[in-house]
Amino acid sequence: MSSRIRVLLVDDHAIVRKGIAALLATEPDFEVVGEASDGAEAIAKAQALRPDVVLMDWSMPDMDGITATQRIFELCPTPVVMLSAYSTRDLIERAGSVGAGAYLVKSPNRPALERAITIARSRFDDRMELRRLNADLEARNAELDAFAGIVAHDLDTPLSLLIGYAGTIELFGAELSDAELRAYLERIVANAKRMENIVDELLLLVQLRKSDVTMGPLQMELIVAHALERLQDGIHQTGAEVVLPQRWPAVLGYASWVEEVWVNYLSNGLKYGGEPPRLEIGSDDLGDKVRYWLRDNGAGLTAEEQVQLFQPFARLDSLRVKGHGLGLSIVRFIIEKLGGAVGVESVKGEGSKFYFVLPAAK
Repeated sequence: MSSRIRVLLVDDHAIVRKGIAALLATEPDFEVVGEASDGAEAIAKAQALRPDVVLMDWSMPDMDGITATQRIFELCPTPVVMLSAYSTRDLIERAGSVGAGAYLVKSPNRPALERAITIARSRFDDRMELRRLNADLEARNAELDAFAGIVAHDLDTPLSLLIGYAGTIELFGAELSDAELRAYLERIVANAKRMENIVDELLLLVQLRKSDVTMGPLQMELIVAHALERLQDGIHQTGAEVVLPQRWPAVLGYASWVEEVWVNYLSNGLKYGGEPPRLEIGSDDLGDKVRYWLRDNGAGLTAEEQVQLFQPFARLDSLRVKGHGLGLSIVRFIIEKLGGAVGVESVKGEGSKFYFVLPAAK
């Protein structure tokens, strides 16, 4: 593969383009891959050709170089050297504000042209790294906001109930019957378990965020068996029927994470399936991928509710659907980190099918 720097020339004067192309032709490190005579054409060719750098005239009819540079950075970020017949501080500042990495007065000599291209590409790399860091910071800040919202909302409710029940026992315990006292204690334990589950899920999200794993072939039948074992109490209490498939196509993943996916899907099925719940597990071959699914016999979901499921973690606090929110956000986080996808198919009144897709094991 060629290591030459691919250049797009943009100027409304053909003679200027020809002169710059001649300068670049004397250097083996450069290759002119395209030319444009106005801003709109420059945008289209930048998208189509994906050059390593654009030499952009400032003053052109219809769309000037400043506007074209701004649009290129929005659509296909590329290093830009701004060209102009004259130099002013205002023009240089405007060019830099929209992403131009260097400024060059026409007609440049070869060393000046090479230097400007080198500077523009270096500043572009710095700009892209800064953009990546800013995006990562925004994502982390959004996660912190969501953490705060979950702690404030989800933990506050069971904690308030727990305090209320304990306070009632403390103040009126002597007046309560054994049955009333037992009922209050059961509510305290139930709310303490709710808080424990929320904390466990938050800790799992933190672990997932920090962890990198090596994917390998999964024994899906064994993973599902472990998940069912963890949910035996709920299966027994609801009288649920769990239907397992005859075959388990091999996929790539990370066993402990995929087990968490099944635990979330199955526990939701136990909560929102029919009475009693009937949960059927199956799979579909998709060529180089496999889709595993869990179908329940619950009330189903509306189209609007389906859209709200699996939302990014940063939006969990405002997008809960019947208690699915946090668990299904974990499912999405896990599967996408393993290179797959998640989704749901549902018709109101006819149950739901929750699925995840992972690469097939060769």
